[in-house]
Amino acid sequence: MSFNVGDIPWFDEYVFTDTGEVRSHFGLAILPETATKFQSSLLCCVITSKETKSWSMALNPSNYIACFTKESFICFDRKDLVPLDGLGGEPQPRGKLTKKDASDAYKILKKSLFCIQDIGSDIFMRGAIIREWKKAIRL
Repeated sequence: MSFNVGDIPWFDEYVFTDTGEVRSHFGLAILPETATKFQSSLLCCVITSKETKSWSMALNPSNYIACFTKESFICFDRKDLVPLDGLGGEPQPRGKLTKKDASDAYKILKKSLFCIQDIGSDIFMRGAIIREWKKAIRL
């Protein structure tokens, strides 16, 4: 199974890279697994129903009926390499960002890559993420 930038997969087992904690969550694919050396893992930002104070973006549930029943938030301060074997059993991805949301998400994601020290701040990873998002939103 292959994922593209902006896809929204459901993980029965979403593994948080920094803590090792495992929970059921939606994720936002921020880099396809084919663009990294991390095979069988997907670089994601977690999507949660709890708003964070910074580095988040709200998703209107009416635009993502297959995914959300209430307003949800992409947390750009949480980037995780999530194993693909944690994917849920239903067809994947469950959704994809709208063009407008993808454009808005790119602006926040790009800033977070330079401000937050995490897996995405590696200069090579950062360059790959920016390149893939520019291709996806046609900049």
